Amino acid sequence: MDLPALVAHHLQRHDVLVALESGARTWSYADLDEVTRDRAAQLRRLCPDGGRVVLVGEHTADALIWALSVMRSGLVYTPLNPGLPAERLREAVRVAAPALVVCCTPPSLAALRKAGAAGRVLAAADVAQAAAAEPAGQPSREAPAVWPAQEVAYSIFTSGSTGQPKLVNVGHAGIENLCRAQTRLFGMKPGQRMLQFSSLSFDASVAEILVAVYAGARLVVPDWGGGSWLSAVGRHLRTYGCDIVTVPPSVYGRLDDEARRTIGAVVFAGEALTEVEFRAAARYSRVLNAYGPTEGTVCFSVAEPSRFTASIGHPIDGYTARVYDAERGIYADAGRGELVLVGAGVALGYEGRPADGTGPFTTVDGSPAYHTGDGVELRDGELFYLGRLDEQIKRLGHRIGLTELGGWLAQLMATSVVLLADGTSLIMAHTAVDRPADELKSWLRELLPPWETPDVLLALPELPVTDSGKADKAALRELARPAQQDATGGTAAAGRPGDDQEVVRTIVTGVLGTEVAPDVSIFDAGADSLALVRIQVELSEIYGEESVQSVFDLLNYDFTIDGFVTGLRGLPGAETSPEQQALDTVSAELAELPASLAALRPARDGGAERPAAVTVTGAGGFIGGHVLDRLLDGDARITVVTTSDPGRLVARHCERFGRSPADLADVEFLGYDDVEALAKGPAADGTARWGAVVHCGYEVNHLLPLERQLSGSVATTAALVRAAAALDAARFVFLSAASVGPRFVPLDRQELAAVDDPYSQSKFVAETYVQALEGERCRVDLLRAGLVYGHGAREGGFLERDVFAQQLRLSLRHGMAPRFDGLVPVCHVSDVVDELLAAAGSDGAGARSVLVHRTYDQTELLDELGLGAAHVVSPQEWLSTVTEADTADVRVLAALRQSLGAAAGWAEPVRGTDRPIIRELRQTYLGA
Repeated sequence: MDLPALVAHHLQRHDVLVALESGARTWSYADLDEVTRDRAAQLRRLCPDGGRVVLVGEHTADALIWALSVMRSGLVYTPLNPGLPAERLREAVRVAAPALVVCCTPPSLAALRKAGAAGRVLAAADVAQAAAAEPAGQPSREAPAVWPAQEVAYSIFTSGSTGQPKLVNVGHAGIENLCRAQTRLFGMKPGQRMLQFSSLSFDASVAEILVAVYAGARLVVPDWGGGSWLSAVGRHLRTYGCDIVTVPPSVYGRLDDEARRTIGAVVFAGEALTEVEFRAAARYSRVLNAYGPTEGTVCFSVAEPSRFTASIGHPIDGYTARVYDAERGIYADAGRGELVLVGAGVALGYEGRPADGTGPFTTVDGSPAYHTGDGVELRDGELFYLGRLDEQIKRLGHRIGLTELGGWLAQLMATSVVLLADGTSLIMAHTAVDRPADELKSWLRELLPPWETPDVLLALPELPVTDSGKADKAALRELARPAQQDATGGTAAAGRPGDDQEVVRTIVTGVLGTEVAPDVSIFDAGADSLALVRIQVELSEIYGEESVQSVFDLLNYDFTIDGFVTGLRGLPGAETSPEQQALDTVSAELAELPASLAALRPARDGGAERPAAVTVTGAGGFIGGHVLDRLLDGDARITVVTTSDPGRLVARHCERFGRSPADLADVEFLGYDDVEALAKGPAADGTARWGAVVHCGYEVNHLLPLERQLSGSVATTAALVRAAAALDAARFVFLSAASVGPRFVPLDRQELAAVDDPYSQSKFVAETYVQALEGERCRVDLLRAGLVYGHGAREGGFLERDVFAQQLRLSLRHGMAPRFDGLVPVCHVSDVVDELLAAAGSDGAGARSVLVHRTYDQTELLDELGLGAAHVVSPQEWLSTVTEADTADVRVLAALRQSLGAAAGWAEPVRGTDRPIIRELRQTYLGA
């Protein structure tokens, strides 16, 4: 059924039902049948040779009736937004070359006439009079119910990927399929109320109008006085509610909860759905996610997720999906690539550029097809959206999907986020206006790798949207320009002055817009990765690309003015790598530490016995909690050093281990501020002296750079070491990491650089602080443990940020495991606690031990997970799958990216226990 026949048939079919409502006025289907028949006849008298009618108007019942009238007339319906600038309106009319322009608003009529628009331009109120004045044509009372249709049913302007307006000509073949599919999928019934939200110039309005007419629903146009349309919609929803609303996610994000709770079903369309909007909508409404470019008759696929995913559902009636592999030039029915729509609903082409196979329009298997430019994965017939291919950018050698990354950040921040590129800058616009910019920038630097970190943060009460309801990226770029200028600053003058230090300082100041001390990293001064790139480019213009690149290689993509100048001059100390910088930071303190610790120790009678006391750190953590619980059954005096509130720690411990608060009544709790105070001098009397210290408290964060690890867990370890000396501890047991390596060697740059990641490197540095206690007064035990598991039923929360456990969980969830070399070293917590407490109670010399109770190779790990060799994929494919599925915290994914790209695991197989550690992990936490 073509468009004129479809409109006429369903207007007549539903007869007395209310078809349209605006304010206090309503129109029945019979009313609309009569008025649209008359107006269609008027249009045909004015355009006896057929052609196109441009309709300028929206958000009024009269504009909507005119839209139906043009559709019914068999003329080509082409809506335009009356809010466009006059020159843009004139250009659109020139491209459309209509037989007639009908203006529903006086300003647009005046603008078009003043601009000298080609063709006949009439006010909507003048159409009837103009038609009556025509000498030929049928009078409206004799008008047929259905007029013959032209090849093009309707045309919509779309900016497309180039940003230049293109007029999409859509045929009739997909319209009835659209109406049938959406009526079924949305669950629409006669009499239900459907909001007419979209601008008429946006193709979603075609679906709103025609699907409502097809289903016999009531189309509702909120009262609008010409102010904010969204405000009018919000007021209407708060007062009257609506059964079905179709909006872009960014628009829904601007509705308040009072309006949201009145919506029966919300259909998201027009842009990628994020978890923030999904969760907000799912609290009150059915949630559907519809996808479709203008070139595909509005809608191509629909999903109704029960939880948030990147799914855009299955193709609707009349369509099939293909993914295009550009490298191989093939169309596939599964896998990843560019989404290609195949079916009769594909548009006829762009005005002036027919679908002849030379552009995005082509044929596949003999059917019309359209290349969307959207990246998807097609899996078992279901489509998962990956983002615009033209929104992928490359920074520091890494490709970034802006839609995907923006969705992650929106989820984490629980706010609206849009990422966009502007030149070399990455802009993050967001609505978290109550979050300080410095705090947010620091958080992003900890969360994201340098190439994903935004350069410019733009906080707005609400994000601007286009007339079609999508985020207005052009407006966001303009709003961000002042911030970009502040961030980039000026450039150094051409030429090379004699003072290298001054040249580099000038460039850095110009790029960052602020002075930075010569020995301070630009990242500590708030700079970002692209600032570093700009500095490199400007330095290269003066010193040459090859020389600057050589120094940057030494700097390992960190940057200090002193470091660059030293490297440039080739002086000793040029290798300012992160490892060297770390050693420069701690070397002076480590050199003086043995003497300062000796000065802190109190005088002691050689015959006096040490107290039966144990001081524990990390008692709120997984291993430290087990240490504390074991100690509660002994006689030793217990001191817990913690960053947690003691009351909450006690409550959590009792819940976790089935204890009562009375069991912990005699435990002394100290904060690290107390430890710092204790570390300033000898204890006043012997009763306060410590016996053994078991240090398990260490922040496990593999994403923090080494310098942050030094200022965090290494610094607290150093404070604990000084306190142990001041309180004359007899023994200090430090739980380190097997990832430091199997050999216990002195700390130097080469050995530190040989350790794979900053977290493990920081453990190596911390060991050196602890070893400074070694002597007659204190014995030191270093225990490097592998991955420690053995979690009980109430300890699953500790695994939420455990990178390897999450890798196993995601492998089971997706039925695939990443390929790895080497062996995975693991321990059981009960065995680790045994060894820690045995060391703490020993009277012998300090020991250096590596605790790896068992290793797993790839085959053994697969066996424990119930997977086979056929389930093994490359790390890149595995990461892509779990990233797209959005089943892991973005911070865990960032750590997984890092860990899967690291060197091979443990070298030698170990079978020191028969405990099936991974199987237990799967059974207790993974639930399989």
